[in-house]
This record gives sequence, C-alpha cells and structure tokens, in this order.
Amino acid sequence: MEIYKDSLYSFEERATDLVAHMTLEEKISQVGNLGAAIPRLGIPFYNYWSEASHGFFGPFKYRPMDVTSFPVCLAMSQSWDREKIKRVTEAISDECRAYHNIDGDELHMWCPTINMARDPRNGRSDENFGEDPYLAGKLAASYIQGLQGDDEKYVKVIATPKHYALNSSENNRHCGSSNVDEATLREYYTKAFEYAIKEGKAESIMTSYNRINGIPASCNDMLLTTLLREEWGFDGFVVSDCGAVADVYGGNSSNASGQNVSGHCFAKNLKEASAMTLQAGTDMSCGTEHKYNLLQAVHEGLITEDVLNRALIRIFSSRFRLGLFDVKEQVPYSVIGKEAICSTKNAELSVDMANDTIVLLKNDKNMLPLKKEGIKKILVVGPNAIYRELGGYSAGSISKVVETTVNIMALEGIKTAVKDTDVEVLYEKGWCSGREFKGDALELLPGAEINVMGDDDNSEAMLAGIGDILGPDIDFEAIGTAFMSPERHKPEDTDYQADNAMLFERAVKMAKKVDYVIVIAGTDGTTASEERDRETLELPYEQDEKIQKLLEVNNNTVVVITALGSVKGVFLEKAHTILNAHFAGEAQGTAIANVIFGNVNPNAKLTATWYKDESELPHINDYGIRKNDTLDSKSRTYMYFEGKPQFPFGHGLSYTSFAYENMRIGQINLDANDTLEVQVDIKNVGNYAGAEIIQLYVAKEIPEGTVDNKPYRQLKGFEKVFLEPQETKTIVLKVPVCEITFWSYLKKKMIVEPGNYRIEIGRSSADIVCSKIVNISGEWEAPLTAVYAISNRTILKAGESAQLTVTATLADTTKLNYEEYRIKYESSNINVLEVDDDGNVTAKTGGCASVQINVFYKENSISKKVPFVVKCKEQMLKRLR
Repeated sequence: MEIYKDSLYSFEERATDLVAHMTLEEKISQVGNLGAAIPRLGIPFYNYWSEASHGFFGPFKYRPMDVTSFPVCLAMSQSWDREKIKRVTEAISDECRAYHNIDGDELHMWCPTINMARDPRNGRSDENFGEDPYLAGKLAASYIQGLQGDDEKYVKVIATPKHYALNSSENNRHCGSSNVDEATLREYYTKAFEYAIKEGKAESIMTSYNRINGIPASCNDMLLTTLLREEWGFDGFVVSDCGAVADVYGGNSSNASGQNVSGHCFAKNLKEASAMTLQAGTDMSCGTEHKYNLLQAVHEGLITEDVLNRALIRIFSSRFRLGLFDVKEQVPYSVIGKEAICSTKNAELSVDMANDTIVLLKNDKNMLPLKKEGIKKILVVGPNAIYRELGGYSAGSISKVVETTVNIMALEGIKTAVKDTDVEVLYEKGWCSGREFKGDALELLPGAEINVMGDDDNSEAMLAGIGDILGPDIDFEAIGTAFMSPERHKPEDTDYQADNAMLFERAVKMAKKVDYVIVIAGTDGTTASEERDRETLELPYEQDEKIQKLLEVNNNTVVVITALGSVKGVFLEKAHTILNAHFAGEAQGTAIANVIFGNVNPNAKLTATWYKDESELPHINDYGIRKNDTLDSKSRTYMYFEGKPQFPFGHGLSYTSFAYENMRIGQINLDANDTLEVQVDIKNVGNYAGAEIIQLYVAKEIPEGTVDNKPYRQLKGFEKVFLEPQETKTIVLKVPVCEITFWSYLKKKMIVEPGNYRIEIGRSSADIVCSKIVNISGEWEAPLTAVYAISNRTILKAGESAQLTVTATLADTTKLNYEEYRIKYESSNINVLEVDDDGNVTAKTGGCASVQINVFYKENSISKKVPFVVKCKEQMLKRLR
C-alpha cells in the first residue's frame, strides 16, 4: 500500500508522500483554488473556494440548494455571546458536511472576515466583528471552533479567517498601502487574527490584496513568517485573495470587461509575482496565476521545486485532516445527513441568534415594548420591511438557486406577532430602493477574472477561461438557470419602481391616522459592498428627512435601522425610540417583532462606535487610529476618539434596569505575572427579566510630564448574565496581567508596563459605573509559546541531506537565541532517515518518517514534527510514468 493511502501514518506524512508521487506539472495544477484531478493518484478535482460567513453559501456548483441564513457577523458580534456564535457555526458546518456527504461538496470555507471595523464607511462593515480587537478576536475564535468541530483527529470543515491584514477599505484594496507603526499593527490590526490562530486553531488563512507598509500582503514576510508562524505557531496553509498574486505585479492586466486592473507593481512580471508569493509563504493562489506562470518560473530558477513541495504539503494536509482520503467509517462527520439541512432546530437557532443581535439604541419615552392591548392600527413604512437583505456572500444573491426555505421580513414578522389580536397592520412603502433598479446581468465574484487566451470567437479559449473560474465539466444550462432563475422569495410589491413623491405623500397621510408608526429604514446591497465603500453615513433615498417628517405627524413612531453598519442623521437626535437591527438573517422580521412587542427583552450592545458625522474621522484610507498618526490629526475607535459619539461602543439599552454595586479587586498591588480578579454585584432593579453585558475596561494612568499613546481605555473582559426581576448575582472577571501588554520600541517586544492602572466596570465604554486603581510592578516572565520548524527539503533521495531550521518564540514575541533553550531531534524511523544534534537530516532508504523537534525552555516544552519522504528508484520511475 502506498504510504499516502495508509491511515497508520500521520496526515502530514501522507500528504508529503502524495506530493512526492506528483510530477512538476501535476504539482503546479494543485496550487490554485481549482485543484485539478490526478486520476492515477486517486485525487479528484477539488475547488477550495466555498463560503459560509453566516450560512453555507455553496460551492458555486449552480444547482438548487436549501441553506439556513443566520445574522451577519457584525450583528452576531452585538450579542457578545461566544457560546451562541459557536452553536451557530456548528449548525452551519453541519449543513456544509451534509452537502458534502450527499453531493460531494467541498469543505474549505473562506470565512470569517475579521478585519477591524475601525471606519464605518467600509463597504464590508456587515461582515466583521466590530472595532475592538479583544472582543473581535474572542468571538472569531468561537466562530472558528464551531465551524471546524471538536473531534481530536478530524476537522469538520476548514475555516479561513480573512483578509490578512489591514484590509478595512475597499476603494484602494488592489493598489493601496495600509501604513501603520509596529505597535498599531501588533496591538490592533492583527490581534484578532492572533486569537483566531492561537485560540480558534484556524486551519487556513487568507491574505488581503493591499500592501502593508509598502509590501503586498501575499509576499509580506512580517505577516506570513514573523507573526503567523514564528510567533503564533500557525501550522496550516495560506491562500491569497482572488487575483491578489496578480496584484503583486499589476502591470498591463485587464479584467473580463477589458478594464485596466491596478496593482502594486511590486514584481516585474507575473512569473516573478508567482514565485515571490510562494516563497514568502502564500501557499495557494485563488486564481490562475500559477497555472500560467509557475512552470516557467521554476525553469528560469526564480523558485525551487522544494518551495512548491512545502506549499503542497500544507495544502494536502488540510484535505487529509478533513478525512477526504479515508473511508467514511473512520470519519465521524460522515454520518451527518439530509436531516441537518434547514432543520427546525437550525431555523429556531437563527431566530434565537437574531433576537440577541438587536440593539435598543433609544427608548426615551419608554414606548417599547408595545402593548398590543388598546392598539387599533399600526403602520409599517419602508421598502426594507419587505425587501430582503442578508448581507454579502448570502443565499439568494449570486447564484439564485442557493436559497433559504425561510424568509420572514419585518412586515410579515409584525403581522404574525399580532395575528391573534384586533390590531390592524397597514403598510406603505414610502420610497423605492436601489434593489428595484439593480440589473439582473451576470456579475462575477470580485477578483475572479476570465482568462481569455485568444480571440472573442475562439470558443476553446473562452471555455478554458470560464473553466478557470468554474472548474471542469461546465454545464452552461445549469449556470444559466442559477443566475437567471426568478427569485424564490421575491416580495409582493404593488408599488414597484413607483414615484417616490407619491409614495411618501401616501405614507404621511396614513401615518396621521394610526396609533403607531414603525419605520423600517436602512441600507441595502446597492449602498456599498465588496469593492465599494460608502461615501457617506447618511441613509440613502433621503430617509433622514422622511423619518423626521413621519415623527412630526405621528409622535408614536418607532425607528428600526436595518443597515450594513452605523448611520448618521438628524433623525437620530429627534427620534425617541430607535432599534438597530443589522442584517439579521432569514427570519429577521420575527426577531424585530419579538423585540418590539416584548417577547424578547433586548440584550445586545454595539461593537462599533456610531459617530455623528464622517467628518470627525480621518480619511478612510488613513490607517492610523491615534490622532498623532493621521494626516489630519483625527482619531478613531472608542479607544482614541476624543469627540462625543452618537452612540458609544458597548451601548445598548434594556426594558429593565441594572444596578452595579460593591466592586472588589482581589489584589490592589499586582505582579506582572499575576491574574487580576474583579468582582461586582449586579442587580435587576426593573420589572422585566433580562440579560446585561458586563464590560471590564483597563486604562493606564499616564504620569505627569510623560507623553504616551496609550488608549483612554480598552476592553479586557466581558460576561453576559441573565437576571430575573430583583435578582442579584456576583460576577467574577479574571484577567491575566500579561494580557495588559503594549509593544515596546525600546525593548522590541510586548511588555507589561509598570505603573497605576484604572480598572473600570461599565455599561458601555462611555458609561463607567465603578472603578478602582491597581498598581502593577515586576517584569513579565513570558513563557515559550511557539516553535516553528522548517526544512529546506522534505522529499529526498537516499543519500541526500536536508537542514532543519528551528525558531523558538516567547509569548512576548522574543525570539530565543540558540543557546537559551535546549533542543532534541528524534527520527521516527532511523532506517529511513537520521538526524544529528544540529538538525542535519540524512536520507537512508525509501520510506516515510518524521523528525520530532522537542524544544525545552525553563518549565515549558513544545514539540513539532517535520515529515520527510525518501524516494527509492522504483518510486522515481513511477513518477516519471
């Protein structure tokens, strides 16, 4: 039996052996997202590109698929609920596995998006987990854990956090450079990725298009080696965003429409771009750059086959971890079947999650929750009440045959909530939205370009180009059906593309005649998206003025904002009752109604600051967050913003009230290696049962006469607690002091700075209810946390040698010198290969073996294994055949 078919060997050893069987041309066919079939080795065609940001979006096979759609990640982040988010992604991955088991769908998911929401104008605001790196990182880790499963051996699906890194603006993503100092890069922009790798154990990661401090992400050694592998201990594979390898070159290229594509001009040509990204550690290109350029790059000596082998071993190890080369009986997830797809349980979980994402921004008149008794008529206004918006990479968007079985928008949710009462629900559209004027023409996914290698009438070239995107065995009829099918959940709109003046006049007239008005305002997919930022935070279609007018004619008006991020407007000041409901999934209408009528007590809190105006912010392409780091001396995020926001980070009201009392701290004087323990009593002093999110902030006190760029405060702990009316609970929050660290330019590492720190408990970042001062002293004794071991060669002939290189890194980012730690090398099979005390590997005879590297530092030790294959003459002849 071939080693790669033998389950007694490790996944990495099997992957190494499989790669050793490939010809150079076959290897090149495997480093793009469309991995070609190699029948002689039993390797089927595989598309590594699939999406599951907040529901399985499908593998782009253009056949009918039912899926469950959950709230977008920004909405889910407002729950601050790690466990519930994990349950959501467990459900999503069950649906992914079910489709794999039934139809063979691929299992690499390119999600979640965890770029920081440091500017609300970003066109992909709805996809991230907010502006705070600690909160975003913790939630992303839970998301990834749920997606990948908890089996000790096999992975349920592969998670790919993206876009690594500093990709929070769309307008310049292909040609811009995100420039920051090292402290900001480490403490802010990459911190969520660190949690995703260290705690979430993500199996893959995707690079961004942009440059970071002048160097494209896909060939950035600081990102791909220093941080990712040496400091965080990442063992998975790296994939580029689609077309990002070409962006490294960027010259003389055009997309499918013939438009010029800007890039970085960092490489002289595509051959060099292909070589340098692989060399830097971007193991796979989403795109065809390697397919058309890598062979020549190898022949010209721009890159060695050993580097290609390294990438392929990482890539195929992920497929082995999924169990794709093992019999089904060995893989626990192979039993997941059709019953997991759009189950009642999943539908209920979608509503449960949506309930916890809706933020009560204002309730000045205590008008909410609405009491159904005594209400005669309610008027619902706005196209967002009937037109669905699920967010980017969602069911029903690109391939229309991938759809939800459930579709409940606000109007239906409100009607259902009062169906057994005498309340009459009326509807006026009020205005038209961009959704009604958007064309139905085929739109390619961002970054995907048809590579036409000939004239327009060359059908073979055209087929090859389309195949570069869609894969082999293209069924044009199925594709046409997928893109041109009528929407399954098209709203009933008798005022489709009607006159806006007439629509709003009618709405105002009706608003005067009803008891309550519920305005469903917000944005839609035409406001902003991938590749397009928002130019303004104003609501489109003059909704600000329209809402103000409705408030004038009926003071009992509830404003519900369903938007991709924060918004601005005079109406935010004038309205007394406002709910924020970011795109909350397939049954968002049910959740909105649950909160309005009190079936659910709102318990969500904002995870991104709502500014009064975008003029308060630096330019969106300016990546500084502190005022001394931006061109116009403006700051951003709750940690540094000096103005008064419209709504602060962490803000969210409830139908009940919570009192905080008796804050206690275990130790006032702490050593850098201690753990801070904070206790506080919280009591529900209102009449409704409800949940409160307790937020713990830390702020370093800056000594007089000292200049320091520390944040005003930063989140370091949180807990959600449910309380019955008049119930009191004691909450204990523990924070290792070593998590209160900052980058030191003097010492070139993360340090715990001695001094006084203010420990704060708050309802929000701007509503601190109690605080105490602690003193921190001493020096952090950072433990060994990561070992990165790499060999210059892993596929050898008998008699050949290789050299292992080992990097040992402490938690404070210190790279240990060789004499500071003890290292022990051990071969798993000395008949196949030997290794000496200096990491020199010598191949003996044909077979497969691993070298285990044991690194010892003080009380810590970490082990790593590097697999090797030694080819005998017979194997070499087989490869040539």
